[in-house]
Formats: sequence, C-alpha cells, structure tokens
Amino acid sequence: MRGLLRSPAGRWLGKHLAVIRYTGARTGQRRELVAGYARAGAAVWIWVGGAASKRWWRNLRTPAPVELWLAGAHVTGRGVAVEGAVDPETCREGVAAYVASVPGGRRAMRLKAPPERLTSGDLRGVVLVRVDT
Repeated sequence: MRGLLRSPAGRWLGKHLAVIRYTGARTGQRRELVAGYARAGAAVWIWVGGAASKRWWRNLRTPAPVELWLAGAHVTGRGVAVEGAVDPETCREGVAAYVASVPGGRRAMRLKAPPERLTSGDLRGVVLVRVDT
C-alpha cells in the first residue's frame, strides 16, 4: 500500500490516506506507516485511532521532521503530537479539520458532539499529529 500511495496512482488513491515517515526518538530508525489525514491550509492533520494502544505518535511528542506522501506528492514538514488531554484547544482545531475533510470522520472518531461543542473531557483520549508543511 505504501508503494502505491507514493506512486503516480497515489494521486487518486491518496485523497484521504498518506504515508508518513518519521525517525524513532530512541532508536533513530526510520519508520513508515499509512494513516488517514486531512489538510487545513498549510497544516496536515493525522488522526491516531486507538491512540492509547499505539506507540508511533509518541515519537512526535517533541516536534520533529517528517516526510509525507499526500495524493502521490512528496511533502516534508515538522510534526508534533497534539493530545486532547494536554492541549484541548489545538486538538479541537485538528478534530474540526479532520471531520470537515474526511467523510465519516466524526463517526470513526466516535465523537459525542460537533467539534465546536466538545469539552476537554470529550477530547481526553483523542490524539492527532499536526504536520506543518
């Protein structure tokens, strides 16, 4: 899937799926994965579904360089994890961008209300990665 999303065919297939490449904070190893994304201006928002059981996003708790393949185009930027429990306002901004761009995003995220009405408690387990390109 990663190779396909990086190819010219990725223009059609990668409308909501991206390949993200980052470097492990402890190991220094480069890692890649496929994730859903939404664009909002110069920012790319990647929702981390089931964040409590995933570890990859923790490499981005401190801002770090990342590479993305979005709709077949290679883009570089600086990624940082946005945790709803730590920064609910920025998290709400990312949730709003994701829900507005991804069909079924609100249902997939299991949101109790529209993003503008979510409380800090509602955002407690939500994690997104913001990449500034």
